[in-house]
Amino acid sequence: MNPQAIIDVANTASTQSDRWLFVALIVIGLFSAFMLFKYFTGRLDTLQKRMDDQSSDFIDHLKVANKDMLEVIGTAHKTISLNTAMMERVERRLTAGG
Repeated sequence: MNPQAIIDVANTASTQSDRWLFVALIVIGLFSAFMLFKYFTGRLDTLQKRMDDQSSDFIDHLKVANKDMLEVIGTAHKTISLNTAMMERVERRLTAGG
């Protein structure tokens, strides 16, 4: 919009009654409220997407960590079973020899 057009619009608006000024103020206010609503909902959508991405990454990390933990528990269970069997053999030899 060129400066002359802005001046023409301002001159036309200045010749109108206060009623039209009130209507223009309501229209501008509604437009501003709509733009603010659109801006903040866009920001909210962006924030929601970031939170979903972080949650997805964290869930993937937990899956890997749980898999590793189950492997460690399985190894520990196997080791405990072997130690128990060995201790039982030692105990049998001690009781048989003593």
